[in-house]
Amino acid sequence: MSTNDDTTTADAEQEPESEPEPEPEQVGERDALVETRRNAAKLFAGIAGSAAIGAFTVNALTGLDSAAVTDAGSSLTYETMYVSGTRLVDQEGNPLGIDAIQAGSGDSMTVFPEAEGGGALTGAGQTATLLVRFEDGQYSEPTNVDGTVEGYAAYSKVCTHAGCQVSQRDGQQFLCPCHQSVFDPLNGCEVVGGPAPRPLPQLPIGVTEEGDLLMATGHFEAPIGAGGGE
Repeated sequence: MSTNDDTTTADAEQEPESEPEPEPEQVGERDALVETRRNAAKLFAGIAGSAAIGAFTVNALTGLDSAAVTDAGSSLTYETMYVSGTRLVDQEGNPLGIDAIQAGSGDSMTVFPEAEGGGALTGAGQTATLLVRFEDGQYSEPTNVDGTVEGYAAYSKVCTHAGCQVSQRDGQQFLCPCHQSVFDPLNGCEVVGGPAPRPLPQLPIGVTEEGDLLMATGHFEAPIGAGGGE
C-alpha cells in the first residue's frame, strides 16, 4: 500500500515534458510561409482595388464591357444610376441596338439603365433618360460631342425645374408639360423657354466593340432634377 502511494506521488510531482524547440530550418520555413501569404494578400488586394477603379474610369466610345447597376433605391445618385459600360434598355429591359432609332430622324425614346440580373432600373422615374438621334454634324456646343455616338445623344428626362418628366416634343425641342420648360437637344439641352434654371444633364454614351449595342461611357455630367440635388 505504501509503495503504491509513493509511486503515485512521485509520478504527480514529475514536471511535464516540454516540446522540443523547432530546428532553425523549421523556423525559417515557417517565417517564409507567413511572408509569402502576406505578400499574396497584398497582391490580391491591389488587383481588386485596380479593378474597382477601372470600372469607373473607362471612357471610350467602343470596347466597353457590360456593367449592370444594382437597384439601391433612394441611394441612387446621378453618379451611380449609370456607370461606364451600363447598357441602355427600354422599359421592358430589352438592350438597345444601334438601329433603335432611325438615323438622322430626330426621333427620341425613353430608355433606362440595365439593372443587375436584367431588366430596366426604373428608379421611380429618376433614371429615365431621353435618347435622341440626329445627324452627327448637327450637334453644337455646349453638347458634349464626345459623349454622342452614331448621331445619338442622351439626356436626363427629369426636368430641372420641378422634377417632372420631360415627356413631350415641340418640334425638335424637348418640352416639359408641367410648366412648359423647353430644352434644345442639339445644344446640350440648354433651356430655351420656360422656368427651368439649367439644362437637362447629358449622359455620355457609346457602343460595344461589336458596334451593335448602346452603352453609357460614364455617369450623368451633372445632378439631375429640381434644384440640382442628387
